[in-house]
Amino acid sequence: MDDNSKRHQMLLLLLLASMSGASSAAMTPFPQQSEQTALLERLTALENRITLRDEELGRMLQLLLTNQKEILKQLQQNPCSKTSYATDGTQQPRYPPFTNALNMELALSASNATAKNGAYRDMHNSDSYPRNCREIEDGMSGEETIYPYADRAGPGEPLEVYCDQDFEGGGWIVIQNRFDGFVNFNRSWEKYRDGFGDIGTEYWLGLDKIHRLTVAYPQEIAFVAESFRGERRWARYSLFEIGGETDRYRLQKLGVYTGTLGDEFTYNKGMEFSTYDQDHDKYADVNCAIRTASGWWHRSCTRINLNGLYGNESGVRFAYWLDWLHLQGLKRTRIMIRRTHLSN
Repeated sequence: MDDNSKRHQMLLLLLLASMSGASSAAMTPFPQQSEQTALLERLTALENRITLRDEELGRMLQLLLTNQKEILKQLQQNPCSKTSYATDGTQQPRYPPFTNALNMELALSASNATAKNGAYRDMHNSDSYPRNCREIEDGMSGEETIYPYADRAGPGEPLEVYCDQDFEGGGWIVIQNRFDGFVNFNRSWEKYRDGFGDIGTEYWLGLDKIHRLTVAYPQEIAFVAESFRGERRWARYSLFEIGGETDRYRLQKLGVYTGTLGDEFTYNKGMEFSTYDQDHDKYADVNCAIRTASGWWHRSCTRINLNGLYGNESGVRFAYWLDWLHLQGLKRTRIMIRRTHLSN
């Protein structure tokens, strides 16, 4: 082979190598180009997710508007409706249900507050003033404003109370409530007269208010108690009335007993109220309010001590109902009065 042939052969090999390299480079992208492609794909996927979220948010906002309209409609139909609470002492709020499964607290807090303010103004611009818990329209337990002396001349003085609408047909005004021992019930005469604690939690309504309610209309009284074992019992008397402060809030009238706790309150009938600073019991040398750590209609001293110390312990100083658990402390107690049907 001559030199020219060798040179042609070498050029042909170089050309083929060059073409092969170019083809390989075209098939395999540079690293920078590959990263840009992957980033573009991620951006496209993110854009699609954002679009889906926008659509979902739109649906949620539409449901929110629907819920707001439904709540406003319910409140307008029932202007006296208020937030209410359970009657077992835990006082957990209950709210009107939504019309769908979406549980949005924002809708409740914003629209419900606005609507309730309007409902409150409407109620007080009308002639509808509930005189007792029987006349509360919504039928749900909770804090309410009643007007015991409302008549054609006007609403009279308002009274803030807690209405129990669950026990025995509802309509009860809670005058005593205990469930965790946070409030001290070993109080002075002045405190028992005026009331103490917070309505909706542990509290005593006040002897003066109880007196005015029981002399305005005939009232019955009910006691509900729960042990630390979780068992509940009750007692009910068909009539209940106490005198005023000049008569030391004497337990003047007490009707017929029914219930499962035992007829122990009859022992206190006719007695004046006693506190650690006002001794009106039958003991000559003992102040029963000091002995039992509670204000009550003590005789010598008492067979029930629902205002005694709170705790899962036994003794005369603890809250007990003698005929049920002897002197064992009670976990929850509630005393309620209700205007009788005969007085409606």
